[in-house]
Amino acid sequence: MDDPRGFEDVPFGKSISYEHFLFYLEQGREIEFVYQAKEYFISRSLEGRAVWDGKTKLGECSGESHQDIVHIIRIDGVSLTDLINQNQIKISTVF
Repeated sequence: MDDPRGFEDVPFGKSISYEHFLFYLEQGREIEFVYQAKEYFISRSLEGRAVWDGKTKLGECSGESHQDIVHIIRIDGVSLTDLINQNQIKISTVF
């Protein structure tokens, strides 16, 4: 990926910055990540974005704001924003 901010594809099992995470969402990419040994998935569809725990949808957001999904969705009562900023999630795959 050629980006002036210096964001590169993330190796499996690494944390990334909040800005880097939003960069992927702004590109329209889908993200798999691990939190407390469980894998989660942020999907993208015409209706918006959703966060999944396996086959269970944890929540969804519509509209164009990519920041909404990380601010609104919570895992174990903690927003994705906080989990990202605290390096609590590890990236598995970016599609």
